[in-house]
Amino acid sequence: MMQGRGLVGTRPQAGGDDVDDLPDDSSDDSSAHGFKPSPLFHQPQLRWTIIGISCIVISVAIAIAFDAKPTSILIATVASAFLVGTILCLVQINRWEQAGLFYDDQHAESAKWSSRWRALHAQSQQTVTVLSHLTDGVIMLSADTQILLINSSARRLLALSPDHVLLGRRLAEIVRVPEITHAVQQSLKNATVGRKSQTRELTDSINQIEIIDGATVRPISVRINRISDSSDSNLILLIRDETDAQRVEAIRREFIANVSHELKTPLAAIKGYAETAELAIEDDPQAASHFVRQIGGQCLRLEKLVADMMQLARAQSSRENLDIVPISLEQVVEKSMTSFHPIAEAKGVALSFLRDETSGDHEHLKVLSDAEATLTISNNLISNAIRHTPSGGHVQIRVERRDNHVALVVSDDGEGIQAKELDRIFERFYRVTKARQPKDGGSGVGLSIVKNLARALNGQVNVKSSPGKGSTFEVLLPAVLSD
Repeated sequence: MMQGRGLVGTRPQAGGDDVDDLPDDSSDDSSAHGFKPSPLFHQPQLRWTIIGISCIVISVAIAIAFDAKPTSILIATVASAFLVGTILCLVQINRWEQAGLFYDDQHAESAKWSSRWRALHAQSQQTVTVLSHLTDGVIMLSADTQILLINSSARRLLALSPDHVLLGRRLAEIVRVPEITHAVQQSLKNATVGRKSQTRELTDSINQIEIIDGATVRPISVRINRISDSSDSNLILLIRDETDAQRVEAIRREFIANVSHELKTPLAAIKGYAETAELAIEDDPQAASHFVRQIGGQCLRLEKLVADMMQLARAQSSRENLDIVPISLEQVVEKSMTSFHPIAEAKGVALSFLRDETSGDHEHLKVLSDAEATLTISNNLISNAIRHTPSGGHVQIRVERRDNHVALVVSDDGEGIQAKELDRIFERFYRVTKARQPKDGGSGVGLSIVKNLARALNGQVNVKSSPGKGSTFEVLLPAVLSD
């Protein structure tokens, strides 16, 4: 970093003396050849004054030597004094002109260096800002593992104090993780071997390191990049928090396991029914017919699962696949009611739709949405409410305006959901009761489809529930705004 010393008119101090104690720049450099003039001649103005007085004295002496009249002597004296004064003025003016030119040159040079310093400082500030906002940790090490640079994320990920001074200290002194320190030493050794053999392998990686930060165990990965030149090698350590990656990986594994289970169960049933029907087809045709119907039911279950998975894939795809137009949300709900009335009656659940009677044309209940996607949302919410409401219960649907949105509200007085489960019910194949069998007809992806479709339609999903008191799901969709 540049020091704050001036760039103009400053000279390095020798032996602790002040700058003013150094010789003047205007002095002759004849002393370098062994000649040291008198101190009087270090001052040009005094030197020229002495020369001028000498000229006047010489002029007067010559005039007296030639027996000149007093008037002539006076004239010669005045002329000599005027000539000397003129010369002194010209010399002083030339000095000031030279000083002015020197000052202009130094000022321009100072401005140039000042501009360079500001640009360098701005770049440094930008680099510091970028490094401080990175979520990944960055550490730069010298060839002897001294810390040259470390950002705040590296301190956090390695559980280092944000207040301690770490620059200049060796990595092994502050990071007591054997995997990291060993990998750093190995990278430096590889860099030395690489320079001798001129290889280009400049990266090492360490995965699955656990850092204990109080009560938190944080998984991290470390990537070591070697910056090599002809003389030395520095190391860049990139540290990444793997918590989210591990969570996503766990969800992926759980998803694969759930899909496998959902497919394996009906396939095993189909296989068992088919073998039994084959044995009973001659001895007991009626039993064989029953098993064939069971096979058909399991096939329908597989078909529904595949259809739900395709709907989920569509819900998670981009908005470009949706046909966004103004539609009546009430008409969509009425179509769903037509489909689910027989199912609700068969189970003994009262299904009702409370219509908004405050306006005749119901234009305020129109939404900007995709008709098929909106029908899928309505079907999944109503189907979910009927499945989890016992016989004698009630499922109620409402459509109402909420500022710039229209809300589809589905309420039931069924079994309800515990508060700790509310954050997970929209995950694929997640079931609140793990022991519950899929005989209720649910595939486990219905609410996930609702959430992803609502998000694709620029809407949102909210849920309120209490165990034993039922649940209320509401989906907010963008309303058609009147001019």
